[in-house]
Amino acid sequence: MSEKEKQVPCIRCGQIPEEKDKFCTLCGTPVKNTCCDEPGKLDKGCKHVNPQTAAYCAKCGLPTIYKLYGIVN
Repeated sequence: MSEKEKQVPCIRCGQIPEEKDKFCTLCGTPVKNTCCDEPGKLDKGCKHVNPQTAAYCAKCGLPTIYKLYGIVN
């Protein structure tokens, strides 16, 4: 199985991303649905990678970036 077959299609447009891609090259959607809790000066941030359909982080309960971008409800 090639690397391209292992990649999950973009949730918005269906494009298969390259392994190194962080964003879809057709529509700009992030490839991974991470927690919105970004690292800061006082917090390490969650950065948990959630399933594509997750609206809230399974680890900390904050919205995912797909929820913030309106990709999932």
